[in-house]
Amino acid sequence: MVDELARLAGSAARVEPYGSSAEGELDDWSDLDAEIELGGHDLGVDVLGGSAIWTWQSAATAQNRVTRIVLVDGRRVDLRVSGGRLELPEPPADDETRFDLALAAARCGRGDALIGSHLLLGVLRDCLVLALRRRDEVAGTSHHRRGGELDAREAEVRRIAALPVLDLARPHPTELAAELYGRWRAELEPGYQPDWSGLGAVLDRGTAARLT
Repeated sequence: MVDELARLAGSAARVEPYGSSAEGELDDWSDLDAEIELGGHDLGVDVLGGSAIWTWQSAATAQNRVTRIVLVDGRRVDLRVSGGRLELPEPPADDETRFDLALAAARCGRGDALIGSHLLLGVLRDCLVLALRRRDEVAGTSHHRRGGELDAREAEVRRIAALPVLDLARPHPTELAAELYGRWRAELEPGYQPDWSGLGAVLDRGTAARLT
């Protein structure tokens, strides 16, 4: 991946891995950490290592821009970019949800229940917001004196929230949350088409060694 990034960026650029990527401590849950100095030009990227970008997030710091990418095949890449910018595909409509679930899965795989649960519960809260919106749509009003039939959806969310996130049996709680989110959002947005391929690939990649 580092070699491919260097080839894409061109001779004027510099690509250097850092952290566990440079120290040879990678495992099946690791992401690639790399710094890219683009040498004053922009770099368009929509495929890395033969895999399309499934979700990505980017934020600026005082020194550079940090772009975090999850590929369809489950690999994750964190890039510190300076001297230019990455031109990435249009983010999907559910970009934040995809990213949070992929990161939650990786954190759970590493045994970090606090961060994994924090991210998972954020998505489950979004599921409850979708349920609230659906209730408003069905009732034709946002004013409700008491609950109704859709209150049963709270139990679906609570059931997933109660599952042990460090148990990597499939489907994992992140996958169950993804299915719930996708199904309920599609009710509200007929054109919305969920795609959780990247999430499944993160879990497949991380748990492959446990199955061999």
